Amino acid sequence: MSGLVSRLLGRSRPDEEDVTAEVATALGQVPGVIDFDVAYNHLQYSSGALSGVVDVDGTATFEHVLRVSYDALRRRLGADADRVVVYLTGRTADGAAITPEHLGLPQRPTGSDLARRYA
Repeated sequence: MSGLVSRLLGRSRPDEEDVTAEVATALGQVPGVIDFDVAYNHLQYSSGALSGVVDVDGTATFEHVLRVSYDALRRRLGADADRVVVYLTGRTADGAAITPEHLGLPQRPTGSDLARRYA
């Protein structure tokens, strides 16, 4: 059931903590992820925002992080995952930042941007 239909029928959105936990569980299974600090927050005029920093072993792993994060959001939020704004940054062991822009994505991609890329 889509998020809009759920809200119209009086069902609430999943708790922020539950969405964060879903993403964290998924990230914990990505090879090359060293550590992470991520959080999901509901936003008033869109589905929400996923933000944080993920310590990775390289750019390819950060790309995998974005794909896995979107998949986790989709499982928890359904179609509303496409409206989530993603504020994730990767960080390598030497402290270099990897942003979605390094992968040819917008600076703050939405779930729709990620869905198009990883479909």
